[in-house]
Amino acid sequence: MDNAIAVLSAIGAALFWGVPQAVSKLGLARMDLVTYAAIRAAFALLFIIPYGLLTKGFSYADPALIGMAAFAGFIDSFLGTMLYMYALKRGEAHGAATLANTAPFWGVVTAVLCLGEPPRASLLLAGALVPVGAYLLIFPGEKVGNHPPVSARLAALGAALLWGVAETGPAKYCLDRGMSPIEFQLILVGAAALSWWAVALLPSPRRNRHITRSGLGIALFTAVTGFFLGWLLWLYGLQFSRASVLSPIRGGMMTLFAFLTSLLLLRERPTRRSWIGAALACAGVVLASTTM
Repeated sequence: MDNAIAVLSAIGAALFWGVPQAVSKLGLARMDLVTYAAIRAAFALLFIIPYGLLTKGFSYADPALIGMAAFAGFIDSFLGTMLYMYALKRGEAHGAATLANTAPFWGVVTAVLCLGEPPRASLLLAGALVPVGAYLLIFPGEKVGNHPPVSARLAALGAALLWGVAETGPAKYCLDRGMSPIEFQLILVGAAALSWWAVALLPSPRRNRHITRSGLGIALFTAVTGFFLGWLLWLYGLQFSRASVLSPIRGGMMTLFAFLTSLLLLRERPTRRSWIGAALACAGVVLASTTM
């Protein structure tokens, strides 16, 4: 029963993370990147804080843990999200989402190189599949149409690297030392919100600060689903099962949900090379995650 709850939670988290990955492209078409991201982070706090107070989940951890969680928020939900949104704005959602969802692979690599966890044979195969899949997505091959610049897809890969490191290092460090999941979530999103608003309040003649009602609606939707419900379900699932069991579900299902959303909602049409690259990268994520 516990495994079933954990798997359903992981699938739910993948849905609430994967769909907003593609939907955010619509928000970025209506607002500039910094304004959209700052408003989105602020909206998320309006749900996280009341939930934490109602469930009495704020344990007020020691300053070292708070600092580590804030660092995770800075590299994950500020720098990583900035790279991902740049990739979305300059390219297609299906390519950016697939590359960004290789995060579990980079998390496993971080665990092996930085935390001293022993590698397994399947990680070597994953180490081949993910880069090959990423290469096919980054370099489309065909010299026709409006292909996104290479910099956009490299940015999505950079987001995956930052997300994977934050998830494996700071998150594991804080939760293993007694920080409650909702408190970690609050500090992570709070640090991201402060970072985004600090940039948003800087004077910039190039930035179009025009805010639309539809853009606000999309920011609210992605805040509730991605920042609040996605994290909530993922952390809930981890209470019933190991990350090594749930990571393959998360990586694979997020790619699937984001890919399908880009096809159905954004009407994107991936090339055959993109399909192959997405399949290889997704397979590599599943293989790498099973080594954790």
